Amino acid sequence: MRHDRRVQATDDTDTTLDAEFEIERDGNVLALVMKSSSGRSNTRPMGINPQYNQALELLLGRLRDREAVLLNGVVDSTKVRNLPESERTILDGPVTLADLSDIEQFRRTLGRAQGRIGRSESEKEGNGTKQIRLRVEVPGYGPNDASRLAKDLATPSNQPDSGVQLPEITQALADGLHFDLPWLEKVGLLLQHRKQIVLYGPPGTGKTHLARELARHIAGQGTTRLVQFHPSYTYEDFFEGFRPRLKGDTAAFELVPGPLRRLVRDAEADKSRPHVLIIDEINRANLPKVFGELYFLLEYRDEAIDLQYSPGDRFKLPANVFIIGTMNTTDRSIALMDAAMRRRFAFVELHPDHPPVRDVLSRWSETHGKGGDRAALLAKLNEAIGADHEFKIGPSYLMKPDADHGLDLVWEHSILPLLEEYFYERMSRQQVHETFGLDALRNLP
Repeated sequence: MRHDRRVQATDDTDTTLDAEFEIERDGNVLALVMKSSSGRSNTRPMGINPQYNQALELLLGRLRDREAVLLNGVVDSTKVRNLPESERTILDGPVTLADLSDIEQFRRTLGRAQGRIGRSESEKEGNGTKQIRLRVEVPGYGPNDASRLAKDLATPSNQPDSGVQLPEITQALADGLHFDLPWLEKVGLLLQHRKQIVLYGPPGTGKTHLARELARHIAGQGTTRLVQFHPSYTYEDFFEGFRPRLKGDTAAFELVPGPLRRLVRDAEADKSRPHVLIIDEINRANLPKVFGELYFLLEYRDEAIDLQYSPGDRFKLPANVFIIGTMNTTDRSIALMDAAMRRRFAFVELHPDHPPVRDVLSRWSETHGKGGDRAALLAKLNEAIGADHEFKIGPSYLMKPDADHGLDLVWEHSILPLLEEYFYERMSRQQVHETFGLDALRNLP
């Protein structure tokens, strides 16, 4: 590889990555050629290509954005070049990058295959300076366009950073959710302009189901991630943190990206598509501890900040990243949702007393041919609960398979235990059963 043909990639925050690559002609196709990171020396105190992994993921993402197909890949370093290609292959057969939902995982798969090539029985690890060659077909680029492709891959995408237009909310989506179309359109519009929303309400109101269906509609399965917050969840789990890794016989700590950072990498590589992060039970974690300096980016998407574990990286939250949180309003940890976080999200209530949740059970029963008095009983139950707004019961309890085997199962094992907890120290267990039991509700006018 000639020095003057090596180039470095600049990410979408205008940071030049310390990792060189080359695009060269390889027969009738083009090839991405790149050396893995390797050890430090007096002339290279940071080593060779220390940001190799980050750069390779960026390049693969930009190739995916250009609908490229990887034909095959081999290890091409001097140490193993005399071996037949079949013995140094790391990618056998074509891979359409647009079909990959996780570029980072694909890069790791290549890295594991690369590590096994050229390793002797006495070596516990492969050669850290291995060079890879990925042969690629890119629409619009011929075998004589190596320099043009290298230049295009090295520079940030020229796609607008103002975000993407979300798909229209359809009647089919509304019908599948048993929601009113105008209400759902309003939620879609809110997500388009605010980019961060929280669906909140009592249990059983379909918050997580709505979040998943909405994400699937606007982004698809491959560009959606779901995480669930809990009291021990941290910044290191959510964004990035050091994790112990075993390298041979030596234990070391490695900076590992979390779900948000991985989603952002994918979003930066493909700005034409929306990417959605669903945060289930968002109020159950210590939010200032989990988000850290990312609080700022939730409000200022056009700005970049320094990161506590990657101080050299300028990080920004792309405009094509959308966040949907869910929040159970009966959870006692609701108090942890501070004013700063409330200001950064738009809130959408799902409550059994109000549309569209109020009418979900009757519409669902009609669609699925479920007779009986489920909707009427649920209405009587919530009326009996009275003014306790957050204690109301959502319809999903009566839409699960166990309800088909008798509503007494649902009442005895799901609804009444929940109400016992709600009315603890206000009503005895017997009073709860006498007030909210099936027989009591059926005898109400």
